[in-house]
Amino acid sequence: MAYRSTQEMIKMLESKEYLQEKLYVNGFLITNHDFEITDEYPFYGNWYDNKIGDYNIYFHKNANLTLYQDDNTYFFILGHAVDPFDDLYTEDSVLKKMAIAYRKGIDEYYEAQSDLTGIYCTGIISTNEIYVSNDCTGMQIVYYGTINGSVYFSSHSKLIADLLGLEQNAYIKKLVSSKFYHYMGTWLPGDLSPYSELTRLVPNHYVHMNKQKECSIVRFFPVEKIIENADDDSYQNSINCLADILHKTLYLYSKKWDDKKVSISITGGRDSTTTLACANGLYDSFNYFSYISNDSERVDALAAEQICSQLGLNHDTYVIPTNDIELLDVDVFATILECNSGCIGEHNRNDVRKRLYFIQNPKYDIEIKSWVNELGRASQYTKYNKKSFPKEPTVSYCRALHKIYISPKLIHETDLIFDEYLKKYYSNDAFEKAPWMELFWWEFCWSGGEGIFLTSEHRTSSEIAIPYNNRRYVERMLTVPLEKRITDSIPIDIIKHMNPEIAKTGVVVKNIKHTDKRALLMRIYLEIFSRIHF
Repeated sequence: MAYRSTQEMIKMLESKEYLQEKLYVNGFLITNHDFEITDEYPFYGNWYDNKIGDYNIYFHKNANLTLYQDDNTYFFILGHAVDPFDDLYTEDSVLKKMAIAYRKGIDEYYEAQSDLTGIYCTGIISTNEIYVSNDCTGMQIVYYGTINGSVYFSSHSKLIADLLGLEQNAYIKKLVSSKFYHYMGTWLPGDLSPYSELTRLVPNHYVHMNKQKECSIVRFFPVEKIIENADDDSYQNSINCLADILHKTLYLYSKKWDDKKVSISITGGRDSTTTLACANGLYDSFNYFSYISNDSERVDALAAEQICSQLGLNHDTYVIPTNDIELLDVDVFATILECNSGCIGEHNRNDVRKRLYFIQNPKYDIEIKSWVNELGRASQYTKYNKKSFPKEPTVSYCRALHKIYISPKLIHETDLIFDEYLKKYYSNDAFEKAPWMELFWWEFCWSGGEGIFLTSEHRTSSEIAIPYNNRRYVERMLTVPLEKRITDSIPIDIIKHMNPEIAKTGVVVKNIKHTDKRALLMRIYLEIFSRIHF
């Protein structure tokens, strides 16, 4: 894959006006440097700006910026958030709650933020200082850095690179061109961005830039040790609590977007049927759909159709073209997606066509996805078909969990990156509050992998909502004993609790990618290469 230069992109997009707005879609840039919003690359007149003190907030026309002022302090949310604990469904009301909490201190502010469900970047601007954080699992990617004395925060690393003329470093170029890089997804180790000058914001942390533009990274969650509760009463209380959070969140979505077409995507798997069960009593507020973009997804769509039919719900199945000639501008759009993710690898062609199909054939305004629930389902154990992981992480183990690395030099360089990552984010008492594997999976694998995927690709065709993307929800899932999480007890029992009719259908679709053979091969690689050092 060749790196896409600014000049290449300008030439490619000059005659594709309808796709220009998909470049850095839903994006934002927060900086104390002044830029001009023009009709040319990279903004194409699709962005707005808002001046707050020394900072400018530039944001894409599809991005939702909400501001709240309290004296000389400004609070902002870029994206969307609801609070299922205080029944708040507008960003104005959410920010007001957080501003009240901030009067008691920064810790109370972030305690209030942990109540939120959403996909967002949120922060505080006050007397030349700025605090920035993102959602539970970093589904809203944020990159940050200080370059030539100016501060930058952005959803898209290449946007800053375009504006400042940054170049990818030698390690990134070598990594993304390595033989096995595309296996296990296109994402980077540690907290790297595609550019040395920028860093990916790790979830459960905030960035503080003071008056002198000195940067500090502070963990704010989890606050207390997450303790597994093994007795039956505690487990049932957890099921009731989790179901209540999901149901309230879906109710708030129905209020928040009552003027839009909001659709729940259904596959027949545990996570999407859990979402469907928790929408009980709200079924008229949503639409329901599946898509078929390859033969393996026909099973998913059929299962979803059967479940919806049992509940008396209308269900749509969309068939995505399986070759490029049935859609317009596939190559151009694929290049846009590469730039949106920072040019760290080509996107799966099947996914490219899927997003482009929904752009050219709009079906809904908001897609409710059932991601993040996998955190509580101990999916890392089923992925490798393992009953346990080491009690403490090593840099080589983290590297082997990330990707297939064969080159000795690349292994050595990547181990140095993970060594710095572990020291930077987990050197204090983080692993005393939650098992290392849970935090690593949560904060690295989800944000560094799925967050980039969602920010760069999924949100090009519609806004996305994830009812599970809530710190209280994930924390409560992790109180359930590991053996119950591995056997999918949480989604199974939430479904039974919220809508037994779904359980009665007996329809369950397993992830065909997680075959025993695949798990065995991945486990063999993990066990061998986690012991290799160069």
